[in-house]
Amino acid sequence: MAASITDELIRKAKTSAAASEQARQEMMAAAQERGEAVFALWAQGMTVRAIAGALGVSPSVSQKLLQQARNSRPPMERREERVSYELHRAVAEKVLKEPEIVLNKARLNLKATGERTRGTLAQGWVNEWESLLNGDVNKLVDVMLRPDERSIDLRQMTPFAGVLSQEERVLAIHKASRRAS
Repeated sequence: MAASITDELIRKAKTSAAASEQARQEMMAAAQERGEAVFALWAQGMTVRAIAGALGVSPSVSQKLLQQARNSRPPMERREERVSYELHRAVAEKVLKEPEIVLNKARLNLKATGERTRGTLAQGWVNEWESLLNGDVNKLVDVMLRPDERSIDLRQMTPFAGVLSQEERVLAIHKASRRAS
């Protein structure tokens, strides 16, 4: 009988640990989304004080959330790299929420690009995008958002045209512009 109680307690402890970890992950994701939303509001021109008022928090909390979101991005000196990064960050959100829709659009775009591509360097990028689009979604997002030279080059020949709405594109460009200030 003692063994069955012990087994039950072990099961409860494991179940509780898994539930606790799930809740922690969800809380961290929500905190990151909150910071991104504050950054987006600020990029659209709202002041930190106005954001704080709208959210019902102090300006120092808004400023902290804004700073965390800005600091989560790799440093990039060139505006075109910042814009491309922010556009791909917005695409990455969509990839994670609607992978089939976004990846199918990207595959169609990549097929058209591949048919027009001349030169081994550009063909290498097409091949790499093809491999990424047909592989693990998390790896795709990771490569899309890396600050290394290869990912910067890949972002310049993106297959994600048409994935973002005009409003989403403008917001990403504003984020890139405001990030530098």
